[in-house]
Amino acid sequence: MLVLEGGLSPEYVLDKMEQYEIAPLVSKLYLKNKESWEQARLIGYITAQTQSTKKLKPTDIMKFPWEEVEVNTKVSNEDRERLIEKAKKFKLNKNG
Repeated sequence: MLVLEGGLSPEYVLDKMEQYEIAPLVSKLYLKNKESWEQARLIGYITAQTQSTKKLKPTDIMKFPWEEVEVNTKVSNEDRERLIEKAKKFKLNKNG
């Protein structure tokens, strides 16, 4: 899969690649064709919008896995305090 679909060198995959590299590469193989999928959705969206009286969005036509990622940017007070303490310990160890 990594050679045929991913475009990686057979020499690298068979001789140089480490075991820990395989899972992340295989799990993200679908992103190789991301632009093609975006183009297909745009064409579908334009076609559907010309035939519809409702206002559509491209995501109404197709949703992709890379759009459904939720990022949690909130930091709890517990995490904040823990990170402050960790930074203080790191600073003490680094300075003396």
